[in-house]
Amino acid sequence: MKLRRIGAPVNEGCDIHGSQLAISALQSKGMTFGTVVTVEKKTEREGEILHLNTLCDFLARLKQEVVETNDAGEFPLVFGGDHSLAIATIAALPNKNRGVLWIDAHGDCNTHLSSESKRIHGMPLAVAQGYGHPKLLEIVGNNTVDSDKILLVGIRSLDAKEEELMTSWGLTWITQEEIDMKGFEWTKDRVKSFLKTLDEIHLSFDCDSMDPALCPGVSTPVVGGLTPDQALELVELGFECVSVSSMDIVEFNPVHDQGKTAELIFRMDALVQKKVNGECA
Repeated sequence: MKLRRIGAPVNEGCDIHGSQLAISALQSKGMTFGTVVTVEKKTEREGEILHLNTLCDFLARLKQEVVETNDAGEFPLVFGGDHSLAIATIAALPNKNRGVLWIDAHGDCNTHLSSESKRIHGMPLAVAQGYGHPKLLEIVGNNTVDSDKILLVGIRSLDAKEEELMTSWGLTWITQEEIDMKGFEWTKDRVKSFLKTLDEIHLSFDCDSMDPALCPGVSTPVVGGLTPDQALELVELGFECVSVSSMDIVEFNPVHDQGKTAELIFRMDALVQKKVNGECA
């Protein structure tokens, strides 16, 4: 299978300068993209969550790009840009029998009602399950992901209301504290057990899942986290245990990077390329 890199230089979801420069930064280091879906500013309504109309337009076009990539028999690997883009990447392919492996420091399960910041990059996993602002839910339609088919890994920063929602929805997550206390082999066993219950997943990797002392190029760093090698092992585990039908690598902010996060992204790109090619070898 051929891999198609899709660039999504969006920062309106996090409203923090830098992530919109991710794609150009990767291009400057030699990465090529099959297409880049750009943001087009729209008129916003006062009192709404941040950049709602702009993001709805962007997400609809990104979703269509992923649909067309899949229809062409290519693997969609989407680079961001902030995590709001996952609303589109998850909604683009059928989710009736598909799960999600979400590697992140954050839960991204706020809704427009629970979020204090009103930033949409903190909402994509809620929207994917069918919870959130009606305009965002229009992008998903009936193509939601069942909560019991989602596993979050590396969690170490949850809002109180967000955690209440996650618990009420029946989500499962592995905290970074658990990873540190019980060990990475325990973590891999937990992830493997989850993946083996599924036939297919979307894999979403947030760069802030990693320790910012090792990979500082993110917009919302949280102390602690995965090492780059652990991050790569988890992604590889995903491809080894189940069919991965789409993937995104998000929240790269080159403004804060020192080359380390970009290096990890290139290593991850090479790993995914190898796995995608190997699936049909």
